[in-house]
Amino acid sequence: MTLEKYVAPHSKIIDLIASLQTPFANIQPGEEVMIVTDTNMDPLIWQAVMAVVRQRGAEPTLMMYTPRAHHTAEPTAAVAAALKGAQVCVYLTTTALAHSNFCEHRGNVGILLMEEATVEILTGPGCQLTEADMQRIYEVECRVREYWMEGGEVHVTSPAGTDLWARLEPGPRRSAKPRKGILLPEDGQRGSGTWPWGECRVTPLEGTGEGRIVWDICAHHPPGMFTEPVIVHVEKGRAVKFEGGREAREVERYLARYGDENSYNAPAEISIGINHKCEVMGLVRNDKKALGTAHIAIGRSDIGGTVISKTHFDGLLSRPTITVNGKTFIKEGVLQF
Repeated sequence: MTLEKYVAPHSKIIDLIASLQTPFANIQPGEEVMIVTDTNMDPLIWQAVMAVVRQRGAEPTLMMYTPRAHHTAEPTAAVAAALKGAQVCVYLTTTALAHSNFCEHRGNVGILLMEEATVEILTGPGCQLTEADMQRIYEVECRVREYWMEGGEVHVTSPAGTDLWARLEPGPRRSAKPRKGILLPEDGQRGSGTWPWGECRVTPLEGTGEGRIVWDICAHHPPGMFTEPVIVHVEKGRAVKFEGGREAREVERYLARYGDENSYNAPAEISIGINHKCEVMGLVRNDKKALGTAHIAIGRSDIGGTVISKTHFDGLLSRPTITVNGKTFIKEGVLQF
């Protein structure tokens, strides 16, 4: 098989194809793999994805539309209908499809989340993972999830000023089960995954958030590294006030334009990065995987939650300290086990 039919001639394509071998290693010959993208995505990326899928002996199909206005917005009806014919769907859009109805009602279709991917991210250190790296990340995720599943009181602080309290439900329902690899079948279901890999998240009980969140790295909007932190004041599980400079005003405008009443549910998710190779770039898709960061989302609840909203908004903070029932498992970004 030659790759020329699937990729444009470009020096970066070789690096992309090499880097993408790991997330697609469990694609099976003959599988139908639908790649959903938009016209703002770098064509080199979807060309490389198609080439790697074809190398695995599977059948790639590209579905492209114009970009959605905001993260969590639904794709076109044609894309939603085409999903029925796929075994795996790759989210390769510039706005996130995660937390959309399209994602949450996909049935037994495996998904690989690569929204907001760039050549810089995909060829960066956070995507250069060996089997030993993957095992290390898996073991850390298992340890962190033990704290999430304990239930009780969670407290998040950071040097920038985060001081947030919330309650956790005991048990596994509100945190994702760790997997040793990406797209591996489990419990009769086709597997899923994200790339870059490496976070461990929990959905706190709705209505329990109190305190403040300080996003000092980046967020879903505006793009790029923040020049001034965004302070989110939380009362009775709702974001009631945003403070800061230009970025804070941009966040307010984004939520007012695209959101609804439930867009202010806080926290909708607490997650820590556990990929020891990721380096912060000012890009959400990459940075929320980096060890030493955490992201706290507002809006639509993550796994096991009850709040439905038009938006799910991720914001990142550096050097988190997180305790569950008084037991600290990460202190200023350093794991304590």
